[in-house]
Amino acid sequence: MTTITLLTGLGANASDADSLIVMRGFPTDEVGIEQGVSACYAGRIDDQLVMAGGCNFPVNTLAPDSKKVYYRGIYATTTDDGDQLNWRLVGMLPEPLAYGVTVTYDNSMIVVGGMNNDGSRGAVYRVKIVDGKAEVSTLPSLPCTADNMAGSLVGRHLYIAGGAMDGKASNRVLRLDLDNLSAGWQDVKPFPGMVRVQPVAGSMGDNRFCLFGGFAPAGNGEEAKLAMDGCIYDETTDEWQVVEGPKDDMNQPLFVGGGAAINLCSDQLLVMGGVNKDVFLSAVNHPQPDYLSHPIEWYHFNPYTLYYDKAGWKVLYKSSETARAGAALTQTHHGLYVIGGELKPRVRSNKVVKYPKR
Repeated sequence: MTTITLLTGLGANASDADSLIVMRGFPTDEVGIEQGVSACYAGRIDDQLVMAGGCNFPVNTLAPDSKKVYYRGIYATTTDDGDQLNWRLVGMLPEPLAYGVTVTYDNSMIVVGGMNNDGSRGAVYRVKIVDGKAEVSTLPSLPCTADNMAGSLVGRHLYIAGGAMDGKASNRVLRLDLDNLSAGWQDVKPFPGMVRVQPVAGSMGDNRFCLFGGFAPAGNGEEAKLAMDGCIYDETTDEWQVVEGPKDDMNQPLFVGGGAAINLCSDQLLVMGGVNKDVFLSAVNHPQPDYLSHPIEWYHFNPYTLYYDKAGWKVLYKSSETARAGAALTQTHHGLYVIGGELKPRVRSNKVVKYPKR
């Protein structure tokens, strides 16, 4: 199985970061996208790497009046053991989108919610590639708008949780049974504790959904707070369990909000990137006028790639190449790929980094 081979290759040593491969090639078909995007959608179809949407600030990036641009393009590229990606524009999403959830399902990519310049969205799209072209169909819409949430497949159930739902930070959890689409999205028990915006999510086995990181925005006279722990929902008991969050290679608590996660298999989760807890919390609670002016290194984005299973957390890599927020993470038979993301606030990356299969 590809995922197990990849996992064995990763090892458990942060010094393995030298084996990461910076790929060549990024989409260029939409004006501005060549500068890189964050919060795009990504998956695997026919063992091709597929990405769609995303956003950036392509003109006068750091200027106070710089405008965020959202993209619609659906791009695909074959992958091999080399370092070249040849992206092709294969179609368009029905609307520009970013900040939603993507899962790969039955040789297709499901795109859930997100936002654009018209606000938060609740549509759900399924993307297939037929004869080299993207075919986009609709699945049941969410019962609310949702953005900056997290989601994952658990068996044949698609979960989304947290983020902003109908414009408010939420601990709501929604589930869609992909074998019973006519039932639509159903609420399940909300996750415990504080709301979580920009968390990461995955599965643990065939009946457990897990959620880590995220933050509660300031409000009602209280400052913003970070979630350093996680919680796991068990479908068989309809109960949530609070669990320990990750730690870095110095055994210090590590914030993964704004990061990316992917299941290597149903009970092996990979998490990478995200913002720095101290820098981020200071910025949202005590904003400074020069916040955007610092060099990339000042923001200390999370350089760790982490592995989680029933035994707990483990650090796999430490690399500046994966120190990004809002990146997308997906895999083909040739490796795991980190697509885009922020290098610092407003500044996107047009690099794709591969964790190679070995």
